[in-house]
Amino acid sequence: MTRVLLAKEWRGMRSFAWLLAALSAVSLADIATGTLYALHRKHTLFEDHHWATEAMLVLLLAFTLGASLLARELEDGTLAFLDGLPLRRRDVFLSKLVVAGACLSLFAVVEPVAGWLLHATLRHSVAEPVPAATLAALVLRYAVLVAAGLGLGLLCGFVRNLAWALFAMACAAVMLLRSAWPRAAAAIDPTGLVADGWSTQGFGGETAWTVLGLTLTCLALAYGLFAHAGGATMARLARLGERRGVVPAMYVGAIILVCVGAYEGRDAPGPGPGDSGLASAGQAASTGAPAARKVVTAHYVFNVPAGMAVEDSDLKAADGAFDKALKALALALALRGARPIDVDLAGSVENTDGVAAQDRIRLNVHPGWENTLVHETVHVIAATVAGPQHRTELQRMRVFNEGLARWAEPERRLSAQQRHEDDLAVATAFRRRQLGQDNLLDADALARDLDWELVYPLGARLVDVLVARYGNNAPVLVLAALNQSAFPRDLKGYALYRSAFQLAGFDINLVLNDYALDLRRLDNQYAQAIDALPRPRGLLVREGGRTGIAVQLDRPAGIAARFHVRFRPRDDSAMQEIVAVRQLDKRAGRAVAWAPPAQVANDKVCYQIGVSTGAAVTYEPWSCLPLRVAAP
Repeated sequence: MTRVLLAKEWRGMRSFAWLLAALSAVSLADIATGTLYALHRKHTLFEDHHWATEAMLVLLLAFTLGASLLARELEDGTLAFLDGLPLRRRDVFLSKLVVAGACLSLFAVVEPVAGWLLHATLRHSVAEPVPAATLAALVLRYAVLVAAGLGLGLLCGFVRNLAWALFAMACAAVMLLRSAWPRAAAAIDPTGLVADGWSTQGFGGETAWTVLGLTLTCLALAYGLFAHAGGATMARLARLGERRGVVPAMYVGAIILVCVGAYEGRDAPGPGPGDSGLASAGQAASTGAPAARKVVTAHYVFNVPAGMAVEDSDLKAADGAFDKALKALALALALRGARPIDVDLAGSVENTDGVAAQDRIRLNVHPGWENTLVHETVHVIAATVAGPQHRTELQRMRVFNEGLARWAEPERRLSAQQRHEDDLAVATAFRRRQLGQDNLLDADALARDLDWELVYPLGARLVDVLVARYGNNAPVLVLAALNQSAFPRDLKGYALYRSAFQLAGFDINLVLNDYALDLRRLDNQYAQAIDALPRPRGLLVREGGRTGIAVQLDRPAGIAARFHVRFRPRDDSAMQEIVAVRQLDKRAGRAVAWAPPAQVANDKVCYQIGVSTGAAVTYEPWSCLPLRVAAP
């Protein structure tokens, strides 16, 4: 009898199957014309493929079919006939689900499978090969997407004329959530299952499990109504959608919600490089938002901009950052006669959470900003101890200066994860022969050869070694040596460090020897992990008026790799000119970072790629490519 049920369902949806076959033929024709033409022109496959658009089409088709599957039995009068046969409604429900799901799933995977076969057979494509496991995961995600559309359609189909109004309201709810709770919206959006296409790694994540749970819930509710409620209940639900005034009111409400959701999704401001949840909430407040004000504490004068929703009690609690900085520097008492430090909460410069200059601190208010306040307070105290006459020398000792501030951060001292990330970054630079005495003691050389952010973990480890050999007050003695009248001027690199350490009573060579031994220990500890890290390389690409870097790996990553690409207009660009691109386009299974127009200068693109295969990010040296070598 099961075979008979399947045959019955197949006959009932043959017209829909022909529609799916026609749409599949259109997709294959598009591959045979536009996609293959792009392959011969750009040497890449599916670079402009819109996975999210196709996911929405599959969802709409699944909902359309699901909305009519169960209700059709009531409208055609076949439910009473089926109840008279030796059948259970469970068999009827499963047969409908199996036939509809098989037809839709086959339609959904036609184009991905065809694209995968092209990748496997067309050898002259420069696009990275797609592993079979990735295709299998994508097929599984499409199956869940089809089940989600069917489940929602089966459940809404009982109210017939109101089904599409409910679907529109569900879409509007997702759009509204994108503005208020983006994470929740991403978790319940079925199209997010396949939006990344071939960059999908396995089956998992919040979206996959949440959508799967909601799908099973919808299917269970639909089965409960169909199997246990009876024909009378189904008829009452159908009549609900036929009442005068109900259908127009529901559709008007759905249209209003969709318009509001589209408007909110368009106008909702995204977080900028220096924005935080706290600051954004304050800036988005109404005209009753708090005005600009000053909050004076024992050690700081906080300048709070208008509209920022930050409590005075939180600022007074952050006053303890000064004591933490003093304790880290082994200074028992506050500096006599020192005035409170000005702290401007309006935001820091780009690419930084905070900056200290001329005894004034500028901060971005973000989760954990008190840790940044400790960091910048150490800079202010260090500049005071070194004296105003030798602040230039302190700035040239940037590895020591920034390392001391990082070393003093309480979060770094307490977080094993932070220490692991720092150790891995230092060990990687050492093992790959990218680190030497020249760029260790010269921040400009370090920024030129590697990544300027390495001053933090390298400097913190240098301070660790210094304290281990000469005691907790050793960093302050080095700072005080800069303030001596006998300290020579215009020194750089090793000569500068040697003079500061000598006047403090320390031997820089012993410290560097301890440092090398410590790096060797790290090298042995992380050797296997470092050798397993994939090495990224960049391919310069152009599209229309845009220029970007396509990131490729020299070996498959064990887990989903996340890339960070930095651009700078010149080889000697200052830190403030560096632009980091973290949101990369997914094209043909690889990531592309588009360079801002201002970063393309002198007919070349200077970039630096970082790859994250876990918590740590490993950066490659800077590279510059002329525009003439860009792939079309």
